[in-house]
Amino acid sequence: MPRTTVWFTIINPAAGGGRAANRWPVLARELSRAGVAFDAVTTQHAGQAVVLAREAVASGHRHLLAVGGDGILHETVNGVMTQAAVEPSQVCIGAAPLGSGNDWARGRGLPHSPRTLARCLAAGRSAPHDVGVLDFPATGTRSHFINVAGAGFDAYVLERLPARAPRRLAYVLGLLDGLRSFRAPRFEIRAGGGEVGARLLLALLAVGPYCGGGMRIAPRASAVDGRLDLVTVGPVRLPWDLPKLRRLFDGRLLEEDFVSHSLETTVEVDSDPPVPVEADGQLVGRTPVRADVLPGALLALEP
Repeated sequence: MPRTTVWFTIINPAAGGGRAANRWPVLARELSRAGVAFDAVTTQHAGQAVVLAREAVASGHRHLLAVGGDGILHETVNGVMTQAAVEPSQVCIGAAPLGSGNDWARGRGLPHSPRTLARCLAAGRSAPHDVGVLDFPATGTRSHFINVAGAGFDAYVLERLPARAPRRLAYVLGLLDGLRSFRAPRFEIRAGGGEVGARLLLALLAVGPYCGGGMRIAPRASAVDGRLDLVTVGPVRLPWDLPKLRRLFDGRLLEEDFVSHSLETTVEVDSDPPVPVEADGQLVGRTPVRADVLPGALLALEP
């Protein structure tokens, strides 16, 4: 890494129930000890990191570190992808996994240890990384995602999560509760020149393998293959299928007959009735939605 590299660091102090705020001083000391130059800003409200990331790139920064969870990373990525100063592929994104979910960092293999993470930044290794983009025709809005997006049950669970509960435990409890209350809508999915209509719990679009605080629903997902892993999950038969849900975490869910998987570059998803859509664990809209992949759209920190 050139000695002139300065990491623009965006901190979400609320991430991880306040863990990011408590651990940031430790990480800052380790960055200084490792010789990593950085500028640090702290967010005050949701959505602010999008603006901060745009302004950072416009002012000349090309290395951005999101300190917190998947939410602050999602905002940082969207700021980089929507700025006009340079091609996003010239910007490197990293994450300090101090939030509740940390699914992108988990899939990336980025360390939790402040000292080890500081060494990663000092080494300065990066690689191209695909980015997904969601377009909502009903509202004309757009959202990018660097890890996973989903329509249906996963977003339904997110809508009902308590704000400060441990992410993995809250998601599992929400999942079990949601299985009783969620009614699988009829999805219409167009991808690869074909169209499928079926009642589904969810349609997942993945760049990375983890979501929901460590669930491996898309274990084969790759950030460098220029494709989205499309995983669809049909209705679950209660209580008979409950033991199979452990496969959400061991990466074997794709073996079940109510799950299908394919690799796509463009996917259009509609449902009746409309269902919520999440991106990187953030609620971003409702169906219908079109998803595309942008190959090598960003650079990502290597562990």
